[in-house]
Amino acid sequence: MSISNLLRAGYTLPRLASARRCSRPFETASSIAGKRRALLVVVSTLLLPSVAIPAHAREVDAAGNENTAQEKADPAAIRGLEAPSFVVPDTGGIRMILIKPGTFLMGSPPDELGRGDDETQHKVTISRPFYMAETETAQKQYLPIMWPDFRPILLGAGRYGHSVPELHQGGPFLTIDRTRRDLRRRAMDGLTWEDGMKFGETITAMERAAGRLPEGYVYRLPTEAEWEYACRAGTTGPYNVDEENVRLFCVYGRKGQRTFQELRHARPQPFDEPLDVAGPRTPNAWGLYDMHGNLYEWCYDWYGPYPRGHVTDPTGPPTATIPKRRVARGGCFVSGQGAEYLPDVPGFTHRFIRSASRNHFRMDHQMRINGVRLVLAPEIQE
Repeated sequence: MSISNLLRAGYTLPRLASARRCSRPFETASSIAGKRRALLVVVSTLLLPSVAIPAHAREVDAAGNENTAQEKADPAAIRGLEAPSFVVPDTGGIRMILIKPGTFLMGSPPDELGRGDDETQHKVTISRPFYMAETETAQKQYLPIMWPDFRPILLGAGRYGHSVPELHQGGPFLTIDRTRRDLRRRAMDGLTWEDGMKFGETITAMERAAGRLPEGYVYRLPTEAEWEYACRAGTTGPYNVDEENVRLFCVYGRKGQRTFQELRHARPQPFDEPLDVAGPRTPNAWGLYDMHGNLYEWCYDWYGPYPRGHVTDPTGPPTATIPKRRVARGGCFVSGQGAEYLPDVPGFTHRFIRSASRNHFRMDHQMRINGVRLVLAPEIQE
């Protein structure tokens, strides 16, 4: 296409110049990134503290590519809720981890730093096992299924590497950036609650047709209780990993000491975009990554006050207490950025990234801080 035709199509001269600067072959950038990842794997082995990783946790080769070939889905084991983990076929590698039933204390104690006044502690029983995705949904897992015709239009045109037409296609805020990095493993941002529910319904239909669904189970968003139970993985403190340096397991926006973890990323702190799912961070005891930070994760529930007393399999208030407000958990890559401007607010850095932290957003509002993590769990009867 000629320059004049591109201009008529809406390209500007700065964008054309940017496109020309980014015209190196995609394979070249990928090969360079692969070598850098390989070096980081070697260095991290020598410098990072050893952490007990669950046997079913992801395997990554020297080039940073995840290995899912060894984990084929066994329909009988999945239907019987006996497989400790499995990869959902034809989904770009969505790995599901078995979460066994149990009882836990939901919410936070009154003296927890950063606590919100909506975190009243109460006992909750999760009566049936369920599966939760090991990571937040990535671009390569969501787009081919929900928007198979999605194509980046203006490479690196916006601050976050997107253009308005891409968002209207259902694409993320971050697609391909100015250096043409392959962002398919980035957490899929910009999803509404409704997007997450439709994604679960679509995979449910695929797996039902393949005969792999346990009776009465569907892919959906987790309830708030399921989310916190899975996040805690038996822990009772503010975080699900016993690490003094929050950066080792959480992508969030707090400025501070530049640790080895932070030096792995090209962009300066604080983060202004979500990162690859899992990456080099530490999972919890179940093997779940990024339950703290990176992207807020939508939950099924309407936002509202917690019930009192011991409850079993709660699904939240029956109706909205605040119009169109659904729960989102885990915090995100910008959580805590304002702490330096609010020195008189104790614990502001930790306000939204703790295991008990709660937040809520309009269920139909597209925001670059929101994503999804699916569960395969009992169907909720409304």
